[in-house]
Amino acid sequence: MDLNIHISKKGTRVVKASELHRALGLNDNHYQTNVRHWLKDIYQFSDGIRRPEGMKDFARDPRSKGNVVPEYYLCLEFGKLIALSSKSKVKQSVATRLSKEEDVYPEHVQLSVTETLELLEQVKALARITCQKAAESRHLAYYTRKRGSAEYWNHYRREQIVGCTMADLREQLRLRNEKVAAKADLRELISRVDAHDLIRIGIIDHYAAMGNSLPYSQQLGNLAKELAKQLRLEIVDDREGELLFAPPADVDVLRKMQRAAA
Repeated sequence: MDLNIHISKKGTRVVKASELHRALGLNDNHYQTNVRHWLKDIYQFSDGIRRPEGMKDFARDPRSKGNVVPEYYLCLEFGKLIALSSKSKVKQSVATRLSKEEDVYPEHVQLSVTETLELLEQVKALARITCQKAAESRHLAYYTRKRGSAEYWNHYRREQIVGCTMADLREQLRLRNEKVAAKADLRELISRVDAHDLIRIGIIDHYAAMGNSLPYSQQLGNLAKELAKQLRLEIVDDREGELLFAPPADVDVLRKMQRAAA
């Protein structure tokens, strides 16, 4: 079964409608009719019974605009529901394939006790600058490998990971009447505006670098930030030897978090 899993610009895992149609063994001549039906039908989504929503469950491939035959990207859950509702003889194998992909790379956070404790150790490790920078390097390496180049990385990181620009941060500090050195970098500015946001960013980098979807990684990042607040963690620049003030963390977790991209 030839069904590729693609990564959207938002970091979610998707399938192409044309490739799903082909994997289901449906007649190519019925593609447009079937796709129109897919987008208008009613399904049992995880959040309720409803019609699929644009930019949530599917999106048109901008490169197909103006083409006679449209192309769409479908989220994995939608693709699975389409397969199950089809008359294809291989619908079970296609749906199983997509379901397994969802299980390996979930879109929503549901942590076990063990996973929560591991996240807690990762949060403590990411109070260190070296761990934050290592996570960023691993994420960049993964991004480059998946997309074939590092093009648009800065835009992607600003929009999907950090969520603001250096100018935004400088303005927030100006409104607080805090002086900012001209040479201050992004990490320093964030640490002064909201230090725990560095841990949120670090967790997103860490999990996205392992192939998890961006929405899933972002949810973990938000949870990590709340944990950091509860623990009242302080960011430590261990590059300068400030280990005395670094929060204790599991040695194995710390070693993994400090590993930079190969």
